[in-house]
Amino acid sequence: MNKAYYFCKNYRNLFICCLTAFLFICNYMPVGAVDLVYDAYKHQLSSDQIAVYNQIYDKAYSYETDGFKLVTPLTETELEDVMNCFFSDQSEIFWLNTAYKYGVNSNNKVIQLQLKYGISKESLDNAKLSYEEQINTIVDKANQYKNDLDKEKCIHDCICAMNTYNRDANLSQSAYSALGSGSTACAGYAKAFQIICQRTGIPCYYITGESRGRSHAWNIVFVDGKYYNVDLTWDDSISERLGYDSYDYFNKSDSEFEIDHTRSVLSAGIVYCN
Repeated sequence: MNKAYYFCKNYRNLFICCLTAFLFICNYMPVGAVDLVYDAYKHQLSSDQIAVYNQIYDKAYSYETDGFKLVTPLTETELEDVMNCFFSDQSEIFWLNTAYKYGVNSNNKVIQLQLKYGISKESLDNAKLSYEEQINTIVDKANQYKNDLDKEKCIHDCICAMNTYNRDANLSQSAYSALGSGSTACAGYAKAFQIICQRTGIPCYYITGESRGRSHAWNIVFVDGKYYNVDLTWDDSISERLGYDSYDYFNKSDSEFEIDHTRSVLSAGIVYCN
């Protein structure tokens, strides 16, 4: 019998992923491609890793709290890659905590995994209702505008107006914190922005990396035939300090963002055409 040794992981500052493939995106993006944005990181994984990724997806949606056997054993590094990709892709699964436990056998292969949740199962239905109400309110407001740029700006402004930056906020790594609590961290800003942009038909990617010496998250959007970088965290922080809306980090080119933003290896695997 395999003996399992258990370890804990917290994803909050983990952004390293082994790249096995590149996702190539061209300037023309059909409407149907919007849905593919959520799997941008998944496509960088091996077939065995994708099998575990899909298993985690099913377990998270069914709110599985017990430890479960992986469909295929992985090395610890391979599992870390899977978890990093999963949390970067699946912004909609806001109730899943970024901490998790895993068990390894005598060959140091991961054979078991236990997910953690930031919202209790008893509270989840109400949380989902509140979450959808907040999203629909912003989507309806954005859809009053005819072009994607105005819609995007509306979404940016709404999320910033609702929040104050707080890296220690409850569920700060989820979109849920940015859509109801009034305070969130960079991951919350970026995931909420991605989700609502997607709901209005604007392709939007969740990006991780570093900025100003810290682990950080922001977005890349596809608007008017071009890709742009957007960082709601720094825009909101500047706005609160100066007392008026900031767009210093809204729809900027790569060269403008490279001054104080560096993408993780994981996010650099998303290659797009200019």
